[in-house]
Amino acid sequence: MDISWEFTVLDITVMIGIVLIVVLFVVVKFFSNSNKLPSDIDRKFYQDRWKKIEELMSYGKEMNYKLAVIEADKLLDDCLKSMRFQGGTMAERLKFASYKFTKLKHVWWAHKVRNKIVHETRYTLRHGEAKKVLTLFRQALKLLGVL
Repeated sequence: MDISWEFTVLDITVMIGIVLIVVLFVVVKFFSNSNKLPSDIDRKFYQDRWKKIEELMSYGKEMNYKLAVIEADKLLDDCLKSMRFQGGTMAERLKFASYKFTKLKHVWWAHKVRNKIVHETRYTLRHGEAKKVLTLFRQALKLLGVL
């Protein structure tokens, strides 16, 4: 006795449908998990560091303003790394993060100020400018859910 299975149009349609559902499920699962805030992230760490950054601003000297901006930039970079955004530099990670969180594009100016502080020895940072920069970094960290 020879048993053979003949595929009908309905059988093929059902198999293709099942394959498409499985592929769709895998794609949705992949994208829903990518670049989410890891559940094991230490929000207290970010909040404590941010308090220290604000404390630096309260001392009232330009060098403290500069240090506060540098520390805020490092804190945001650490957050982006924790969220597994790709890139070898802060700028690259910020670029990738800006695709998912479009409001992060406002942080570019703050990051450029940080770069001027680090690379230009005669760069003068005024209190008002430092406050604007830190406001942008704080908004970014809030957007990412760590503050």
